[in-house]
Amino acid sequence: MNDRFAGVILLALGLVLAGGTGWAQTPTATAQTAKSTCPAPGTVYTFTDSSSIQALAGAEPPFCRFANLNGGQQVDLILGAFSAASPVVQGNLDVLTSLLPLQVGKAVTLARPGAGVAATVTVEKYETVEVPVGKLACYVLLWSEPSGQGRWERRWWYCPSLEYAAKYSASFEVVTPSGRTLSSNPASWELQSVRVP
Repeated sequence: MNDRFAGVILLALGLVLAGGTGWAQTPTATAQTAKSTCPAPGTVYTFTDSSSIQALAGAEPPFCRFANLNGGQQVDLILGAFSAASPVVQGNLDVLTSLLPLQVGKAVTLARPGAGVAATVTVEKYETVEVPVGKLACYVLLWSEPSGQGRWERRWWYCPSLEYAAKYSASFEVVTPSGRTLSSNPASWELQSVRVP
């Protein structure tokens, strides 16, 4: 199992586009809401970290099912980002689905069973992102959570036209006792290609 797909199983990742610019879009002022749907079974997404996933049928809404083509593992995701295997997602499914339809500015607070607040998820903005497959109009989903003396921030660029995320990045910041901020960017990927059946 590669590192990126392991992250998907814990909290998930995702993406899409089929060898052309037909799905590229420019954000408009009226593009403020988007529903979540699943890609056609057989759709294959390939990422810049050399991993690939394929859309499968069979997941119960609001999840979409994918298989890692590098190892065969299956995962059910919401918005190509949040994994059904995550206890935080399982315990907050109603809260997460209240983000649908997506709209800039919507935010939810997720609780970790027995531990209080685990994370916040915000529909941060709607923007055009340029990735190897082209320019795509996407909602930026921000997952932010405290961790020890620091904070994790994970972002997925979810593209309704692809029914998946076109980009993912993670960062960790910690403030030292002297007040100095240290940052780390341990993971990122972009959509490299999409093949639609």
